[in-house]
Amino acid sequence: MSVIDSIIHDLRGLPLRKLVEVARYVHSLSESAEQECAEVLRETHGYLEEEEGQIFEQALKDSRQIESNG
Repeated sequence: MSVIDSIIHDLRGLPLRKLVEVARYVHSLSESAEQECAEVLRETHGYLEEEEGQIFEQALKDSRQIESNG
């Protein structure tokens, strides 16, 4: 069973009130990750050549994909 399948399995047993709490928490994690990414990109703007910047941005996207796949 994958990580996501295990989480979904556990969520199915929760009451609605707890599901709302989980949804809020997950949403806050998503917002935090987006804010961190935007901050890193703002802080590094102008420090990298165009090609290096694209490689860096792709690495960030890849790392988020790896994190979401567990």
